[in-house]
Amino acid sequence: MSFQLPTPIAIYMDSLNTNDNTVIDGCMANDAHVHDIGEDKHFNGLEAIKKWRGDSNDEFKLRSEVINVEDKHGIVIVTSLTSGNFPGSPQLFYYFFTVANNLISNIEIVPGEENVNLDN
Repeated sequence: MSFQLPTPIAIYMDSLNTNDNTVIDGCMANDAHVHDIGEDKHFNGLEAIKKWRGDSNDEFKLRSEVINVEDKHGIVIVTSLTSGNFPGSPQLFYYFFTVANNLISNIEIVPGEENVNLDN
C-alpha cells in the first residue's frame, strides 16, 4: 500500500529498512528529539539519534512497512508494521512526527497494543 508522506518522514521511514543512518542528517533538525516510549529512552540531537538508530537496527534487524498515515493538527501519525528480532514481532508502532522547516524536529514512538496476526 502506498501513502504520501512528507519528504523528511519518507526518508526517515525508508532508512529503517536500509539501515542507512547517513540520511538522517538530511531529514532531521540538528536539535531533534526522539522519545522511544517502548524502551523509555530519550535521544537528543543528530549524533545521539544516529547512534541509537544504528544500534537498534543492528540489534533488532528491523523491517518496517507503513500501513497508515494521518495528519492531526500538524502532527503526522505514521502506523507501521515492524518486524525483526524482538519480542512480539511483528508489532504495530505509531510514530508521531513533528516537522518544521522541512526537517523532523520530534518523534514519539509508541508500540501498539494490538495483537498482530499476519495469517489473516
